[in-house]
Amino acid sequence: MTRKTPRYGWTVKGTVTIAAVCVAVVFALGVALSPPRSPSVAAIGDRAHELRDALGATDQSDAATVTFVLINRWDSLQHLPDIAELCWDACHNREAGHIALTHMRFGQTRKVVVFHLPSFEGDMACIAQRAQAELAALHARAVPCHASAPRTAVYVLPLGLGRLS
Repeated sequence: MTRKTPRYGWTVKGTVTIAAVCVAVVFALGVALSPPRSPSVAAIGDRAHELRDALGATDQSDAATVTFVLINRWDSLQHLPDIAELCWDACHNREAGHIALTHMRFGQTRKVVVFHLPSFEGDMACIAQRAQAELAALHARAVPCHASAPRTAVYVLPLGLGRLS
């Protein structure tokens, strides 16, 4: 005779649900208990000095909270392998002129914003407006200038769990 599983017995579905809830709680606690960081800005790439001047950013650090990458050609990303790895298919599809990447990590969430300059026809005032909008909020509102250069948002999950776009 086969023994009957008791009603209170663990199932795979119940175990996976409990594990997912535990991971979510640990992540939420890590974010809630991490010390606040003062926002810092870095701008790299073509015409980056103009964007730094427009934003009023005086110092630039490697561990910036928000990094703006300005490129004239998509092929320039091969010289920035860490940015290209974060961006992955969003940059390689070359569909959007403004790509916002949010790399989520415990207490060290980092935002990388890639601007393709030809999509904006070199309009640095428009790029500065969009950069200000990215600094103002994690989910930026649409800025009316150059609506033909769409914005793509990509969220890079912590612990190598993948990307959401």
